[in-house]
Amino acid sequence: MKKYLYIITMFVAFSGVNLFAQGNPDTSSHHGNEALTTAPDSVASNEANVSAEPWNKVCPVMGNKINPKIGTVTYEGKAYGFCCAGCDAKFAKNPAKYSKNLNENGTRFIGKNKP
Repeated sequence: MKKYLYIITMFVAFSGVNLFAQGNPDTSSHHGNEALTTAPDSVASNEANVSAEPWNKVCPVMGNKINPKIGTVTYEGKAYGFCCAGCDAKFAKNPAKYSKNLNENGTRFIGKNKP
């Protein structure tokens, strides 16, 4: 009997903690994009504008081809695409530095600012 009572108690406790965590938005990490929420006002995450089409063809951080599944970050009116999820966070921390890595039409990596 004690065994069943213990199992039921653990189940209820776990369920309560799980419900509390879901109801508190401050405790959730937002897909690893914490830097995007604390970025300067000139940088915005793609979450507000999901349909933003990136203007560049190569990543401004690494120089690789952009991955359309990775969100964009808007800086100075342009939506920047990235090769991987880590690059968007790096870009958001210092967009002025990384935006200079691309040529005028965003098709070539011309900088030396690779991490």
